[in-house]
Amino acid sequence: MAFYRGESRGGLKDKRHADLDFLSQRDEYVSVQEKGSVEIPVLRGAPSQSVGPAFEDFYVVNLTGVARTPGYTLTGTPHLLPPNPLPAATTARFLLTAPTPPVTQTYYYTNNAAAPASGKTCIWQLLVSVTGGLCSAQLNWGSYGGAVCLTDGTQSFIDPNTCQSQIATSIQ
Repeated sequence: MAFYRGESRGGLKDKRHADLDFLSQRDEYVSVQEKGSVEIPVLRGAPSQSVGPAFEDFYVVNLTGVARTPGYTLTGTPHLLPPNPLPAATTARFLLTAPTPPVTQTYYYTNNAAAPASGKTCIWQLLVSVTGGLCSAQLNWGSYGGAVCLTDGTQSFIDPNTCQSQIATSIQ
């Protein structure tokens, strides 16, 4: 799966069968910010079930030229923890069963494990909540040391009925 930059409203565009060409000139609009927030898209056509503990599936693509070290405060039962370190040009996946919302998950990748705010670091915070019996999610992010933090709006979603979510992000 190749990720391409897109505008902050739609996140990155997924080009499933494209080559992994990250260095070529692109014509998409790019918005680089040190911090921000995006509403996670709601999964359409999800079967009706009840809100409760749910899987949260996270992906982080390392588009830098060096390995990154993770840090996290995750609530729930881990099934797959973030790889440490995350090699350059690879994707991390971590999975957990989160408790019934509201719940907040925070994770980051950095090149300076001893002082993340002094290194090239992306930090993300997922907030999952329930209003009127339906789940929603917001992803906040912060950038340190010139890191570019991206969210893939086409691969990220939350199921409004169960709160199951998938969050796809990348660091450059």
